[in-house]
Amino acid sequence: MLLVSRPLLMLSLLLLGTNVTAQEPPRGRELVQRRVMLAQAATGNPVELHVASGSVTVLEFDSSVDRAGVKLGDARDRLELVVATERLIMLKPTANVAASERILLTVPFADGMSPARAVFALVTNATQVDVQVQVSRLPRTAEAVQAELDEVRSACAGKDAELASLRARGVATGPSGMILAGTLGSEGVQAKEPTLQPMKLTDGLKADRVTAFRGTGWVALSLKVTNEGTAPWTPTEALLSPGRSRAVTVTMNEPNIVPGGMARVVVEFRGEDWPAGSDHRLELRDSMGARRLLMPSVVF
Repeated sequence: MLLVSRPLLMLSLLLLGTNVTAQEPPRGRELVQRRVMLAQAATGNPVELHVASGSVTVLEFDSSVDRAGVKLGDARDRLELVVATERLIMLKPTANVAASERILLTVPFADGMSPARAVFALVTNATQVDVQVQVSRLPRTAEAVQAELDEVRSACAGKDAELASLRARGVATGPSGMILAGTLGSEGVQAKEPTLQPMKLTDGLKADRVTAFRGTGWVALSLKVTNEGTAPWTPTEALLSPGRSRAVTVTMNEPNIVPGGMARVVVEFRGEDWPAGSDHRLELRDSMGARRLLMPSVVF
């Protein structure tokens, strides 16, 4: 939403020696355009303006200012101030304002109406810098309010369309999403329960049952894991050999497997070709690598 007319903006940038084709945002800061309404009851409270070194802040007023009466606090050595016209003021800091500092800018109006002046506090902000600020002092007409309302409604309609698109993407994370991603083809999903060799406890952990699910370019193994140790266990990493494939996800419904408890753990691998009936070694680890579940032979 452009608040300052393009000719006035070009004039301001030229006067302050800034590239008129584009104003690059200072590092880590968003360029903000906004409106400020001056209320008579709030004349004693300065309006904060976010400024930054190397960035021009343009103030446009809806009534004429007293150009000779514009006053800037003790910061002329760090701020370039240009009163370009009776309704346009530009600021360009040559150095950043200190985090705890507030530099006052007083702008008196020429018509004697109330409020008689606008007072701004120039401050620094880590995430934003004001580049275009439209200052409204006079009562706004119904037409102006309606125009702004129409503009807001138009912006909201655009956001609604964007939100609907995001929701549609979210719905497509099930079978639809798999089809679109190419991980579910005409052959569907093949499921198999491999015959397991008798397992020995490794670090107090064992898997009693495994189901293998295969699709296009992926395989997911569902394990029922029992924790016979003395501490809870949360698997976060899984490796499948040969090939040392690393799981893209390791998930379960519970936050951890408590001592004496059992939980279903699903590990998913992608991007390799696993021939049907081949023998694999599966290893699950926790985040510290302190305990692991080792299955030396899983045929699927």
